[in-house]
Amino acid sequence: MLALALVTASAGAAVTKTFRQTSAKDFEEGEATASMILPDGAVVPGMKPSPVALDAAFVWCSTLSPDGRTAYFGTGDQGRIYAVDVAGNEAHARKVAALDAAWITALGVRPDGTLVVGTTPGGRVYTVDPKKGNTHLLTTLGVDHVWALVADGKTGIVYAGTGGPGKIFAIDPGGKSREVWNSGDKHVVSLIQADATHLYAGTSEEAILFRVGLDGRAEALADFDAEEVRALGRSGGALYAAVNDFERTTPAPAMVPAGPRGTKITVAPSGSPASAGALPRPGQRKAKAALYRIDPDGHLEQIFSIGDGYFTALAFDDDGRAFVGSGTEGRVYRVDPDRKAALAIDLPERQALTLVRSGKTFLVGTGDVGGVYRVVAAASRQATYLSRVLDAEFRARFGLLRWHGTHGLSVETRSGNTARPDPTWSAFAGLDRTRATAEGGVGLVASPSARYVQYRVTFGATDARLDAVTLAYLGQNQRARITELTVGDGGTPPALGMAGGLGGIPLSVASSAFASPSSIPARTHSPIVKLRWKVENPDGDELDYRLTFRQENEAVWRPLGGPDPLSKSEYDWNTDGLPDGMYTVRVVASDERSEARERALEASFTSAPILVDNRKPEVVGLVAKYPFISGRARDDQSPLTGLEYAIDGGDWQILSPTDGICDDLVESFTQIGRAHV
Repeated sequence: MLALALVTASAGAAVTKTFRQTSAKDFEEGEATASMILPDGAVVPGMKPSPVALDAAFVWCSTLSPDGRTAYFGTGDQGRIYAVDVAGNEAHARKVAALDAAWITALGVRPDGTLVVGTTPGGRVYTVDPKKGNTHLLTTLGVDHVWALVADGKTGIVYAGTGGPGKIFAIDPGGKSREVWNSGDKHVVSLIQADATHLYAGTSEEAILFRVGLDGRAEALADFDAEEVRALGRSGGALYAAVNDFERTTPAPAMVPAGPRGTKITVAPSGSPASAGALPRPGQRKAKAALYRIDPDGHLEQIFSIGDGYFTALAFDDDGRAFVGSGTEGRVYRVDPDRKAALAIDLPERQALTLVRSGKTFLVGTGDVGGVYRVVAAASRQATYLSRVLDAEFRARFGLLRWHGTHGLSVETRSGNTARPDPTWSAFAGLDRTRATAEGGVGLVASPSARYVQYRVTFGATDARLDAVTLAYLGQNQRARITELTVGDGGTPPALGMAGGLGGIPLSVASSAFASPSSIPARTHSPIVKLRWKVENPDGDELDYRLTFRQENEAVWRPLGGPDPLSKSEYDWNTDGLPDGMYTVRVVASDERSEARERALEASFTSAPILVDNRKPEVVGLVAKYPFISGRARDDQSPLTGLEYAIDGGDWQILSPTDGICDDLVESFTQIGRAHV
């Protein structure tokens, strides 16, 4: 008769194990190329960046031409302006002009297409003809930095947010400037138009958001417990603010009482300068950042945050979704109005410093290697997802890969035995015998057996979707290892020492005769030898143990413990009936209970010699002649370790052997009786 047990859950090494990825956290450990990982854990086609080369250390600011066809970028550490055709396919940016400045830190554009340019250091403002490249110094503001520019298309006035000190200036078309408002802070780093008579301004280092009237009157809309309000934007009637909080380099004096603090950034468990005027590098200062939405009624809400990094730029698409750039990982996040966020653009450079949108195309300027990327929605088969390296811990055979999602996906795998893929890995290969399922699809992994494996998904349609992946594998069976076998006993401590932990019987001496047995305190001995062994079991298998033993100098091993294997790593061995002598015990561990017969492995361990000594020691030649008592104690197997005597049923007392130390199989003794005996 044949009985089959069908197992659906992991319970030992023989049961198939799986790699399973279902959540956003799981997928974020991989590499999304022109694809996006949504908050619900789905991976979908995203945006594909294409590099546009230009010669600059970093690209700090940008603006769009009035017709939306050309994006302009300001760079450093040589103050140059470059133009990029939004819809074109040029591999290089066109240099428009070079200014006598280290950094171009702000760009604006007039309705006629003339560029307005702010620089640092020196606080100068230029105009540039983007067609001819002609430059003109419009004004010098008498500040250190120009951080933001807003060109009013109706009046022709340009408003400048500055640093050192943090002020707003109005500059008329002729270059005449006037101070509109003094923030009282060190820098005004962000500035946009609110309406015909007001501006929104964000400051550094107090991180306050203001609504500033052109008449010089200002209203504080939000005070943040942070360092700067780096970027501002408007969408759907709401105002958005990207706020950064950098780690303080100098703590506040202990004697100064702590005052009230502003709105604090909350980082869920799931760029801008480190201080205005300085371009940070990753690792220079730790930071956290948050994106806030301020509704027309003044309601303030944090809608997105990152716990390690800072925000640099802000833009919106036609659906009202915010795109916010970060200055530490070269990432641009998409944040929906309902607070759902996804990684939309992931660039090779570590700083995404400026962001501009025209239609469905985004252009991103980068730092820490200056460049520009043109980013558009990925076309069919342009979007891919590469999993992290999956580790089976030991060499494994790979089985079926199942995916939940749409049918427009193709899946490939590769495998190898190095933690990082290298030329020794197999090439990517498609799945064998793929078929569609109600949930998505399934196919057999064609990659060879190895410790590590990766899968790659290509999205065959712009609406394709990957929700979950399960990859089955059967790991190499690992042999259990017995590391130690210890021996204990079941009796009381011996009076006459016995090797192997077995006890003896007491010796009684009287002045004239042996004491009667009833007067001698009981000293018990047990023939039970407690065997205990330690096991290393890397697979967590259910193990069987078989014991055998043999007497020293014998060749044949005899079974111990009965016909059935043991399931526990212990055994009480009854040595009663065995001849006294030295014995060796062998333990064999097998994982046959958890593995198929052809995969089962054994490990054995042989003990050190164990002394079995169940025969009692004896006293011979006992002579009692007042006041002397003499004789010999002996044992066939165990050296004696102690002698005791009692007189007339009294307390037991230590008896010294003739040679002064009890350590031999035979010990002589002589005792002089006490005067009153």
